[in-house]
This record gives sequence, C-alpha cells and structure tokens, in this order.
Amino acid sequence: MNRVSIRLRLTLWFSGVLLAGLAVFAVATFLALDHRLMEGVDSDLRARIAGLQTTLDIEGDLSREQMVIEVTEFASEIPEGKLMQLRDAAGAEMLPASKGFRLSAEGFTTELRDGHTYRVLGAPIASHGKSYMATAASDMERVNGILHDLRIFLLLAIPVVMLVAAAGGFWISRRALAPVDEITLVARSISVRNLSQRLRVPQTGDELQRMSETWNDVLERLEEAVKRIHQFTADASHELRSPVALIRATAELALRRERTSQEYQQWLRQIEDEAMRMTELTEALLALARADANGMLELEPVDVTAAATAAIAEVQPSAAEKGIRLQAHFTTQPLVAPGNAPGLRRLLLILLDNAIKYTPAGGHVTLSVEAIAAGIRVEVADTGEGIPEAALPHIFERFYRADTVRARGSGTGLGLSIARTISRAHSTEIAVESEAGKGSRFSFVLCHH
Repeated sequence: MNRVSIRLRLTLWFSGVLLAGLAVFAVATFLALDHRLMEGVDSDLRARIAGLQTTLDIEGDLSREQMVIEVTEFASEIPEGKLMQLRDAAGAEMLPASKGFRLSAEGFTTELRDGHTYRVLGAPIASHGKSYMATAASDMERVNGILHDLRIFLLLAIPVVMLVAAAGGFWISRRALAPVDEITLVARSISVRNLSQRLRVPQTGDELQRMSETWNDVLERLEEAVKRIHQFTADASHELRSPVALIRATAELALRRERTSQEYQQWLRQIEDEAMRMTELTEALLALARADANGMLELEPVDVTAAATAAIAEVQPSAAEKGIRLQAHFTTQPLVAPGNAPGLRRLLLILLDNAIKYTPAGGHVTLSVEAIAAGIRVEVADTGEGIPEAALPHIFERFYRADTVRARGSGTGLGLSIARTISRAHSTEIAVESEAGKGSRFSFVLCHH
C-alpha cells in the first residue's frame, strides 16, 4: 500500500523536474561560456598574427636584421607578445617565443607546458615575395580559472536552490492541499444520520471548487436516495401490515368457536383475497427492487403492434366482466422499435389494468399505436373518473393513491411507479393528460435508434 502523501509526492516530482532543469541550465551555461571564452582567445590570436602580417608588409624593404628589430619591438608592445614566434622560409627564428612553441601544422592547437595550458595558433604569412611561419600562443589560466569558478558556483548553488525550492514547494503544496484535508474531514463526519450536511465550497474557480460542488451534488443525490428508501420501506411496511393483520384477525375469529362449512368458506375467501393482495404487493416490490438493481433492460427490435394485440387479449376478460368496452386503434402491420418485449408487455398491462380499474361500467378504454416522425406513439385512454389536478404530479410515486379515486381501488399503489421505471429503461417518459370526471390519457413514444 502506497503511504506516501500527495504533498510529498508533489514535492518530490517538483524537485526532480527542477533538478533536471537546473542540470540542463548549468551544462548549457558552462558550455556556452566555454565556447564564448575560447572564441575570444582565438580572435585575439588571429589579431596578433594579423599584426605581424601588417608589420612585415610595412617594413618589407628593410634588411633581415632591421626586420628582426621591428617585429621584436611590435611583440614587446602587445599583451603576451613574448608568446609569439616568427620563422622565415628556412626555419630560422626572427622572433623567438619565450616558451619555444614550434608547430608542424597550421591551425589551432592546445598544449601543456610547465603546468600551464596554452592555446596556440600557427599560420603562414607571405610578404614582399617572402614566406614566413608565425605562431601566437595565449595562456589559458585566466579562462580556465573563470570556468573553474563557474563549476564551483554551480555545484554549490544547485543544491542550495534545490533545498530552498523543495522547502518552498512542500509549503506551497501544503497550503494548496489544505482545503482537500478540510473536505476529507467534513466528508468523514457525514453519515446516513446527517446527509443534509454539505461541504463548504471555496469560491476559487479551480479544481477544488469543482470537487466540492461535485461532492455536494453526490451528497444531495445520496440524501434523496436514502429518503426514498426510508419512505419506500415505511410505505411497504404499512401496506403489508394491513393484510397481515386482517389475515390474522380473520383466522383468530374463525377459530374462536365451531363454524359451519359456509362460514369457514367465507373466512377462507377473505384470507385468500388478502393473500392475493399480499402476493401482488410482493411481486410489485420485487419488480421494483430488480429494476433498481439492474438499471437498464436489454433492448432489441420489438413489434409494438404484436405486443399491443397480446395485451388487449389478456385484459379483455376483466374488461368484459366489468362491462367496459375495449377499443384497439392500430393496424396489423408490424411497427418495430428497440425495446424489451417482457417489459413492454408489462408496461401496457399496467396502463390497461389501471384504466379498466378506474373506469365505471359502460365506459370504454382505448389502446392506440401509431407511427409518428419521432418513433412509435402508444396511448391508453379511458372514460373513467379522471385524476384530480393536485394528484397528477404524484401519481408515479410509490404507494401513492389519490384520495378521491385510487384509494377506493384494491391496488398496491406501485403499478404506475413500475410503469415509469420500465418506460425510462426504454429511454422515454410517460405523459399524462387527465381531467376529473372526463377520463385520463397515458402516452409514451418509443424512439427509433
């Protein structure tokens, strides 16, 4: 497990990058200065050779002895003139160097004499038809001293700069990450009991502000999810308590004394009805739990017309028993859209069952399927009592039942919630239009992908 803190890792990375940068800078500085100093020395050597050339050109008509005097006087007047040498074509020295430099080749060379390093330039000179070989040397002690001092300075300065920079980087990273520590402490203090607590959002416009805002968004969604779980658990417990209590009370009453067979049948029918209601509720709860766990349904091409035909056939008996006329407004031609066949069938059955349940005898329920530009539109309309306007925003909530209509039904209050879950798995939403006393209209659109 890596126990190195981000603060220390940032400092190490920063120090490593800085060290590499300083090393490159030091090497580049040293090489640049070395090159510049060597260019200066070479330029001075070429100037001294050019001075000899000028002297020979001016004094070319003198005798050899007078020529020696003139070049010797020229050499004595310039810096490092003693490190110059001039030989004639025969090799005889006209200007002997104090160090005795003699070159066998032209150009620049570096020689070591008496513990000193010299830069030497040898060049031929032609004047008044005569050929000469000139040599000029320069002591590199001053140049080497400068380079040596620079090396010492860089070797001492780089560690000092590194230490100061590392300390500064550690301090800066500590200050920069202090809000992260604060966020961590606050986040650790938040539990299921205080999900309403939020992190302080620094108005800095940087990553820390975005992270705090994101954490608050996560906490808000988590708080909402926990509230829904608590509400769902409380509602489920409440819904299950009634049939269980009724079954127990019915059984106890039936067992208090001997009953006739007709009375036992009556009590058992009541128990059976409540047991069926509990079964429906349990299946609905399981469906919602699976939907919450799995999230998305597997979608594949589905014939919506065939699914609608099967749903109409399945609810026809219950509609006929209640005296409600079913109407189907769609063609027999296939209308295909991405969907989940079992999920789509359950969605249609929920909407149809809901319409039949809250439509009085003599009314009618219509299932329509049509192709539109956006996809395939499915609609279930009824002539029932409708839904009060105040109840419309809540009808898809789990266990919600409007007081005026749905409370009289025997449902669990989960059907429309399951329907909405299935529709969202199909990337669509159920639209509702309803007016009290005039019926309701539920519709959704399966889009082509």
